[in-house]
Amino acid sequence: MYPTWQEVLDLTQQLKSIKIEYWLSENVFSLSWWILLITSIGLFIIWIIFLDKKRIIEIITYGFFVGTIAILADIAGLSFGLWQYPITITPIHLPIEIHRLQMPIIYMMIYQYFITWKAFSIAAIVNAFVFSFILEPLLVWLQIYEPYHWKYTYSFIAYFVIAIVLKWLINNFKQM
Repeated sequence: MYPTWQEVLDLTQQLKSIKIEYWLSENVFSLSWWILLITSIGLFIIWIIFLDKKRIIEIITYGFFVGTIAILADIAGLSFGLWQYPITITPIHLPIEIHRLQMPIIYMMIYQYFITWKAFSIAAIVNAFVFSFILEPLLVWLQIYEPYHWKYTYSFIAYFVIAIVLKWLINNFKQM
């Protein structure tokens, strides 16, 4: 027998309650939670200080696209069971700290400081390497991120492609 819509709604409500209970008992104020909170606030402050105010619209547009693509990829990855985030700053399903705050800020800083294609491409490769092979394993160790059917090499390609395609897109918009 197939589940009814009401059964789906009931299970969704149960899952929401269990996740909030888990977040309150195992997540909030843990060492990993504090690391996420402090790095998120710290990166935001650093970004505000060093942001090129003359190019603010262009840089924020780039960051908005990075965050949007990252969130869409996260929705897909979470929906297909490729990875999960056991520890988040807030109890909502999608974590805001990594793909809506930290990742776009770092990408915006790279976009701001590495203007030429050669410099930007090198910075994008270094960034993709650091994100994929240093930060992601660190997040796994801190129990913030759990990949199930995902490899760090997939992330490397995605991080690099996001940076390059969006720079190309913004550059083309600027020329219109």
